[in-house]
Amino acid sequence: MLANFLNQLRDNPRLRWGVAMIAGIFWLYAILLLQETVQEQTLQHHAATQTIARLRAQLAQPEWLSRVVPAKTMAVQLEGRLWQAPTTGLAQAAFQDWLNAAMLRAGVSRQQITVTVIDEAVPNALNRSQVADGTTPANLWKIKAKLGFDYSAPILLEFLNQIESHEKQIIVGAFTVRKEPMSHVEMELYGYFQKQAAPAGKADKELVPL
Repeated sequence: MLANFLNQLRDNPRLRWGVAMIAGIFWLYAILLLQETVQEQTLQHHAATQTIARLRAQLAQPEWLSRVVPAKTMAVQLEGRLWQAPTTGLAQAAFQDWLNAAMLRAGVSRQQITVTVIDEAVPNALNRSQVADGTTPANLWKIKAKLGFDYSAPILLEFLNQIESHEKQIIVGAFTVRKEPMSHVEMELYGYFQKQAAPAGKADKELVPL
């Protein structure tokens, strides 16, 4: 069969030309593919060289050492704004107790509170910056409170002022004022609790629905 093909190739100029064209196309494709690979590797090498040069320039700057202490101080301050609790039950109770007291001080009437734990923990999450993108680190509990109460501008402003000025961070996730059928405020608040070791033999505090 191969001998027959070679005989036809020798006797047929058009066949020889077709085979030469096919070989040329494959050769050109191989050249283009090789050029693309070389260009890609060159770009990767260039990007890596720029990254290394930038890191070396940053490491050469003496102010990096002077930033260590302020960064540690800020980390301690931010951690100090976290709530503390050994269990989820105590975390819910502490959050609900503070909200009840704050609404009482503000003069809120006919309030409703529902406090739950948002289970978003990631087992290997160690970086607290993950709080900003919606993922809760494994060493924190995210507690959610849904509030409802009668609307009054002075009372609402006083309640918001207490949230803003509180030493522990409270995040307002949702805030709605409804006028029908009566003026009513609905809010969603979040608090992040740092997990602590539970005292031996101490049971969770039970939440009493309002």
